[in-house]
Amino acid sequence: IALERVEVDGVPIGMYPMAYVYQEPNGDPVVLDVSEVAHYAPIPDPTAQYRGMSWLTPVLTEVELDDTLNTYKQTHLDNQATPNLALTFPESVQQSQFRELVEVVKSAHSGARNAGKTLMLGGGADVQVIGANFEQLAMKATQGALETRIAAAAGVPPVMAGISEGLQGSSLNAGNYGQARRRFADATMRPLWGSAAEALSVLLPAPDGARLVVEDRYTSFLQEDVKDEAAIRQTHALTIRQLSDAGYSPDAAVDAAVNGNFAGLR
Repeated sequence: IALERVEVDGVPIGMYPMAYVYQEPNGDPVVLDVSEVAHYAPIPDPTAQYRGMSWLTPVLTEVELDDTLNTYKQTHLDNQATPNLALTFPESVQQSQFRELVEVVKSAHSGARNAGKTLMLGGGADVQVIGANFEQLAMKATQGALETRIAAAAGVPPVMAGISEGLQGSSLNAGNYGQARRRFADATMRPLWGSAAEALSVLLPAPDGARLVVEDRYTSFLQEDVKDEAAIRQTHALTIRQLSDAGYSPDAAVDAAVNGNFAGLR
């Protein structure tokens, strides 16, 4: 992104994109004017306002931690699948015997398929349990909280993403689920669609008096919104009818019902 400094009364207030430079590997750079590029950046980068950033950037630590927990679970199942054990052998056990005992225990008790087997030892060997299992580590609660924070960064209610924490309690009740769906549509998707339409309007200029928008009336996920919109229109129509019957100007009645301009009634 080629930038130019913007100043007001000689005071720099920021940088503004003046062109975009694209270059293939081992190729010549191509300079594109701002009117030739649709720059979709619904989330500005706080360190560089002229460009956008991924919604995952603020929660990369959460993503890495969730991946680490998944690796831990897989490793736990591969290696032991039971609480970690410390085996202590008497001093009389020779090195060769020790190696043989280690191999016997590993072959009989390592891996998920050997989980829960009774451990039998002789020769004065002592067993102590160390470490913690998934329940003691609160693995479910820990990962559930991580997933919820990642979903929040994405603007997706947990119940919409099927996250375990969002599938508990009253979240699935008809009213609560409907509110979550509406929140997802109104607070996340419609602003993103609006940003996309605004970015694409650079490449698809609309005729005078028109603007590029996303038509969502035929999106099944938003059908309840269409129903609510129809109820609002019906209320507007009744208000217009009542104001017109009362002798007010039809145009003023429409303005009052739709825009709330009751001061303009004549």
